[in-house]
Amino acid sequence: MFNEVKIFDKEGKVKKVLSSKKLSKDYWNSFFKMGEPIKGKGKKTAPKAPDKVDFDDENLSSDT
Repeated sequence: MFNEVKIFDKEGKVKKVLSSKKLSKDYWNSFFKMGEPIKGKGKKTAPKAPDKVDFDDENLSSDT
């Protein structure tokens, strides 16, 4: 349950009114979008290349 929110300017006049229905809708939309990547935020960089791992048998030692 959300209560109506009134936003005031410096003079104390009502600048905007957010209805409880709109607040509820916005909350549940953001709730269901949690976990999804945020698009359009930050720098776009190329994906980092994985470090090269040497799986050659010659580099493995045995204790037996």
